[in-house]
Amino acid sequence: MKRFSVIAVALLILGLASSAFAGTKEFGQGSFFITPQVGLNSYAVPFGVSMEYGVTRNIGVGGTAMFWLWSDRYWSNTVISLSADAAYHFTQLDVDKLDLFAGASLGFSIYSWSWKSGYGAGIDGSSGSSGLWLSPFVAGRYFFTPKIALCLKTYFSIVGSWTGVGGILGVTIRLK
Repeated sequence: MKRFSVIAVALLILGLASSAFAGTKEFGQGSFFITPQVGLNSYAVPFGVSMEYGVTRNIGVGGTAMFWLWSDRYWSNTVISLSADAAYHFTQLDVDKLDLFAGASLGFSIYSWSWKSGYGAGIDGSSGSSGLWLSPFVAGRYFFTPKIALCLKTYFSIVGSWTGVGGILGVTIRLK
């Protein structure tokens, strides 16, 4: 149900903006954004930050770092995920305060787990794994002020160990 809700909201944002065309000032060459964010997609709520720089009027590049931490009485898990991101911003849409974009992330995730003492004799230990992944995404930012926006991103991980559909909600801060 969560996944359906995230996809529905993203499609609603795109649908509302699709009828108006002209120009927008929310994204452009030389823009620089940082977005502290939380995930909307899993048992453990991921948190992290993304950055984006406007290379051209429509193209942005950046990176994202996300962290998942969860544990139980006997074990703990950690996922650290780093990605390089590229996005096309639909600057021709004339929707005041709205920046809609789509792109892809190419990343690397590191997963580790460890057993805590007390689970059973001889079971204490730890392990991990890692791998590359590819995630296309659609996203939007709504600017409440010229420097602060709410960001919603829906991604579709199609290659790698961490595949599936998920969402990210963040507060974007325009630094430049």
